[in-house]
Amino acid sequence: MHRGIAAWIVVVVVMIGVAVADRTGFSSPSIPVTVNDYVGGITSSAPQDWAADAQGFFAKHNLKVNFVILEGTSQAVQAVAADRTGRAFVQGDILDEMLLADKNPSAPPLIGIAGNEPRNPVALIFLNSSGIKSPADLAGKTIGVPTGSLSEQYLDIFLQKQGIAKDKVTVQNIGFGALHPALMQKRVDAICEFARGLASLDIVAQQQGQKVGSFLFGDYHMPSPLGAVVVQKSLVDKDPAVAGAIAASLNEGLHLCVINPEQCIKDFIAKNPGRDYDQTLAEWKVALKAQYGLDAATVQKMKPAQLGWFDPQLVSATLPELRTMFKISKIFTPTTLYTNRFAEHP
Repeated sequence: MHRGIAAWIVVVVVMIGVAVADRTGFSSPSIPVTVNDYVGGITSSAPQDWAADAQGFFAKHNLKVNFVILEGTSQAVQAVAADRTGRAFVQGDILDEMLLADKNPSAPPLIGIAGNEPRNPVALIFLNSSGIKSPADLAGKTIGVPTGSLSEQYLDIFLQKQGIAKDKVTVQNIGFGALHPALMQKRVDAICEFARGLASLDIVAQQQGQKVGSFLFGDYHMPSPLGAVVVQKSLVDKDPAVAGAIAASLNEGLHLCVINPEQCIKDFIAKNPGRDYDQTLAEWKVALKAQYGLDAATVQKMKPAQLGWFDPQLVSATLPELRTMFKISKIFTPTTLYTNRFAEHP
């Protein structure tokens, strides 16, 4: 009789454990698993990846990370889709998920497992000495931006919304690493990149007696691409332990990077020697405000898993705008592009 009761208790405990796992969707892999982190250029846009590695968050969740550096975010998202192991992730966005599925129907479906940047991250940056004071002043100017980048795509839409024909400006293909020198040497009148670039550029400009101005696309009602940690959907379906471990590690990394940005950037630079600490820290602080919309006081009261929560209403409201702006023909059910399985409601 006692054995029967004991067995019944064990079954109940196991069932409760399964229910909890189903509800949260997360439990670490039982053995170490190697995953590929495709990084869209070594930038300060996502230092939480490097901090999560340096602080042992990946290791805590039984993950070994192989960092793969590529030119930009779009290329990194494509690399995740092409990764044959299926165990890969990128700090990407839902927009790139949609664009890839629309242009290449045979590509494996992707899904966001942790949200991060709800604000539009792109800005058009210029020197005040250029005479640019309003978007209308861009007519006749030369703008540097990497061809094929998300920044270029948003630039095209920004110009359209401001009533500036594409043939009224000259757009030069300049890689992200060469944008700042091109602007400071006045080879272009303006550049288009993520807003975080404002911080380091401002430091350099002040040293040369210049001042920097900008148009933050978020201030012009440009929808966010909906930043997300992106993986192949098959990883969530077939190996949720690995997907959950990736989400948890990066949420913990982001949590650290918000409440202790100095340590976060130290970890980042230790993994990427040659970067300037002051500039990188300044970039990250701008990104936190302009792209993530996060501050230390608020995040200190949050659990890391809450940082990965996707706002269903924001996603549903933004997708139609993105489809129209980027001429995406495929219609998407919002919940196929993200999951809150590995997150907690704030």
